[in-house]
Amino acid sequence: MLDPGVSAAARRRAAATALAALTALLAIGCRKKERAEPINVQPPPGAASADELTTAIGQARGIDSALAPSSTRWRRVFVLDDKRAVVTGEVENEAIALVTENAGRTWRSLRRLREGWSTWSVGADGATVLTAGPRGQVPPKGARGAAGTPPAVDPPSLFFAPFEANELSAPAPVALPEMGREARPLVSSVPAVLSAESAVLLVEPKPRRATLVYAGPPGAAPVPPVQLPAQEQALPVPYGRPPAILSVRGRSLLARPVPEPGRPLDAPRIIEGLAMSPAATAALSAIPACDFAGWSIQLVPQPEGKTAVVAISATQTAVLKLPAKAAPGAAVGCAADRIMVEVIAPTTGEHTLVTCTLEGTCVLAEKPPFRPWMGPHERSVALAPTREGVVAVLTSRAATRWGLHIAQSPEGGKIYDVPRIIGEDTGERGRIELGALLSFGNRLLMLLQADVTGTSRRGWYVTASEDSGLTWSPP
Repeated sequence: MLDPGVSAAARRRAAATALAALTALLAIGCRKKERAEPINVQPPPGAASADELTTAIGQARGIDSALAPSSTRWRRVFVLDDKRAVVTGEVENEAIALVTENAGRTWRSLRRLREGWSTWSVGADGATVLTAGPRGQVPPKGARGAAGTPPAVDPPSLFFAPFEANELSAPAPVALPEMGREARPLVSSVPAVLSAESAVLLVEPKPRRATLVYAGPPGAAPVPPVQLPAQEQALPVPYGRPPAILSVRGRSLLARPVPEPGRPLDAPRIIEGLAMSPAATAALSAIPACDFAGWSIQLVPQPEGKTAVVAISATQTAVLKLPAKAAPGAAVGCAADRIMVEVIAPTTGEHTLVTCTLEGTCVLAEKPPFRPWMGPHERSVALAPTREGVVAVLTSRAATRWGLHIAQSPEGGKIYDVPRIIGEDTGERGRIELGALLSFGNRLLMLLQADVTGTSRRGWYVTASEDSGLTWSPP
């Protein structure tokens, strides 16, 4: 209803003003619409194409499935320096090694079908050697061959690859000495790599008769074997790069370099500060827990339930006494002259972490970096020191739930920041798994496995951090 006190002219002026204001608003709206940028919607965490994976901490880039099948299980990581690394693993019938020469920006792979067992080893120059053997190496005790002689043992074959190679060499069989009925089994023998054309296996054809057997590429001239002293119990796994061979004499652990072809054994050096026992000998006879640059690191049980960290290179050794008991199946991380170990907190009994220098200074975390889930579940931890801090990645799995979390400490392992989620959900679809964690100084890499969205297969992805784990992106 119109107000009779307002003149017609006034009403016309008000209408004109309103119309002008509306026109101006419409014009502004049109200009804003013209300038609007397209909306960039990121896929949800866990979504993956063959080329890219989205996680809650950043993007990861896909690794070509021709390099590594999704079913590969990575067993050992060799970080040689701030650029080069070899990650070795296997599927049911194939041995696989991923190789990078630029800290994970690009990869190539070495692959070989296998019928039985296989092991990988890497030399100081990056040369990689695969040892593969048939199923069943040692006949049953008391078995005899023709004319009452011990039955023959099929030798393993070695495959060589210089660091820059794209494929392994043809198989080179190892000339074994006569193997007696009490011979040490050859299953899972680990070669000591001297170069891209020379490697050594330690065999024990008779008790207390450990022998170094040399192998080279096909056609290489044979090298006479070298026998170790009978009073020493030689351990079957080489440590360090260049490789050292370990042996036990009495209650002492000895180390000496693996001799080059045609050279005699050096006198051993005694590794001080370690009490040897059957349990300690068994631990040092296993694959090292961590390999970085020239070092191999292993956890060794000591009297009174204590644990020592033994670090061995070709010329140096270090024995570190942990301030807490190592956790069962403890994770170990090594890089940047520091070692991380998963331990049991002395006061609470919780799983926590300790970080030690090679000089023996250890820092126990004030609080555990992760809070465990309630109820039954499986957990595993991967660890990586950097030059500026330390990083831990926790995998947790329950019947209907999974989680992958990362925690970092810029204070050398004393105090950890609040853990962040890499991925977490229920059910199997969309599950993200950690394959390996690598440290190149302050650059970190994670190999992740995830479902390729819209398919029934999974793929491998790699993500990198240039700031000790704070931010992550495709390498």
